[in-house]
Amino acid sequence: MEASSPWDDLTEESQQKTDDGEAFAPQPISISTGFAPMNQGTMLTGTAEMPTGQYIYLQPPSSAAKVMGIILILAGVLQSFGLVGLFFEPVDPLTGEVIAYPAAAKLLDGLSSLVGMVGFILAGVFLTRYEKRGVWLGIGTLVAQFVLGVASFASGTPDAGLADLVGDEGTAFAIWAGVSAFCNGICALIVAIPLMVSNNGLE
Repeated sequence: MEASSPWDDLTEESQQKTDDGEAFAPQPISISTGFAPMNQGTMLTGTAEMPTGQYIYLQPPSSAAKVMGIILILAGVLQSFGLVGLFFEPVDPLTGEVIAYPAAAKLLDGLSSLVGMVGFILAGVFLTRYEKRGVWLGIGTLVAQFVLGVASFASGTPDAGLADLVGDEGTAFAIWAGVSAFCNGICALIVAIPLMVSNNGLE
């Protein structure tokens, strides 16, 4: 009589588990439905995925363009006073004498004021609508006024005694042109501020 092996019981149990494996197999569940307790023999399946893309937070456009547009509109309104001043004779504030004002210079000054009034107001309206052309129109208006101002000064526009102060008309013209170019350059940089601002919203 052969002695039974101590491993026989284990073999029979393993066979029984193998035969009944289909009946006792754990049911898979999705990881998205939650975690099951470990003592219930439930197997978790599935993959965890990270959301793709990036979150973009939209911000309202900068108000620099609208503020500059309002400033340009006010500047255009102030230019209208230059047109009104052409109907009055220039008078020396010290002596009270009427200053000679050639017709050609007066015409150029009037044209400069008209260009400034129309150009600045239109540029301001464009900028309040966030249109990029408002910046270029404002800078173009400054350039046009500088050219007309130089032509007017050369035609005999009263220089408020600058020539008498420096003793030479050529020197007075150079000083006036240099100061005018510097001031117009600063104004052009100020008008261009909306282009330098991030998220300016200009189209």
